[in-house]
Amino acid sequence: MPVILKLTTPSGLSAGVWEITETHKQLMEMAALSEDEKKVIASFKNEARRMQWLAVRVLLGQFMNPRPVIAYKENGKPFLPNGKAHISISHSGKMAAIALHPSVHPGIDVEEIHPKINKIAHRFVSDKEMAYLKQDTLTEQLCIIWAAKEVLYKSHPEGMLSFKENLSVSPVKIADKSELQGTITKDGKTINHKLVCQKINNYILVYTM
Repeated sequence: MPVILKLTTPSGLSAGVWEITETHKQLMEMAALSEDEKKVIASFKNEARRMQWLAVRVLLGQFMNPRPVIAYKENGKPFLPNGKAHISISHSGKMAAIALHPSVHPGIDVEEIHPKINKIAHRFVSDKEMAYLKQDTLTEQLCIIWAAKEVLYKSHPEGMLSFKENLSVSPVKIADKSELQGTITKDGKTINHKLVCQKINNYILVYTM
């Protein structure tokens, strides 16, 4: 089983990361899709997207048996119709990740470290955040900021947030595992989240504590 990380936090969050090494056929067998789910995956034209979608479902089955179907709200946020937990999902390259919490909206994001993020940094990094970035580890720092802001966005029940204007991240530390603070500011209200950042091979994983 390619579950390369499975964890729980004191707050009650459960999370896992799956490295996709299986074939499409193997994942299909492991996922045991419903007829409706089979129709959904048949609509995907991109092979990588199908593999990631399947891996998320297989990973969810590691935490909940029987595995519930993942549904989506109008704003795109995933939820479990059985109401037993709030869910956050993410996938990038060969990695898929999920986070579950019984009472609050969790956030999790996994990102492959890739130089292409440098080209879009101006879209999500504030001037304050840009000031603390170091050139020798710029790409990795940008991936951490992006992943952290994805987590903040996912943890907000309504969403509709500007990554640059509504979300901010404390100075990031390049380490195998570290903590950082994320802040959501909207409509005059401020919400702080403690986040965990972990490096897994060439990927950055961030999740709410």
